[in-house]
Amino acid sequence: MTGLIVKTTAAALVVVALALFVTTDLARRLAVPQAPVETQAAAPAVDAPRPSRASGGSERLRRTSNGHFVAEVRVNGVPMRMMVDTGASLVVLNEDDAARAGIRPFPSDYKLRLGTANGTTLGARTILREVQLGSIVVRDVQAVILKREALATGGLLGMSFLSRLGGFETTADTMVLKP
Repeated sequence: MTGLIVKTTAAALVVVALALFVTTDLARRLAVPQAPVETQAAAPAVDAPRPSRASGGSERLRRTSNGHFVAEVRVNGVPMRMMVDTGASLVVLNEDDAARAGIRPFPSDYKLRLGTANGTTLGARTILREVQLGSIVVRDVQAVILKREALATGGLLGMSFLSRLGGFETTADTMVLKP
């Protein structure tokens, strides 16, 4: 009889431990304000929002002394400094900026293989609720999050944002973005 009680107690402890693990993991996942919603590079998410055009008025950027155009933007309401990069397919954030915007991917979300100027790295896909540059607002912008060591500097304002504008042009030291 004692052996049966020990086996029953051990089984009950395993069930309690499993329930505690599942509850803790679920609570951890629910605490993430916005988790990445897309994990494959070629296939868009089934429930991905339909892209809409930008709203707002035209904005001008001045070329910096290092030759780049840098924009002060708001991602999900959080101010960030990003380099405009017409060669980047997506908006790119490092994991620190993503966390400030309420996006915290799990390690397993870093599945998207990317070729960058610094070599190949893995990224986590997500949809940014809103990207605002001055008066220009674009909602539901596809983006990728890179680990801190892969993108130590600020993010990149890539084509997933720029292609949603009415247009942009560069003349001498000015870039004009049109909603």
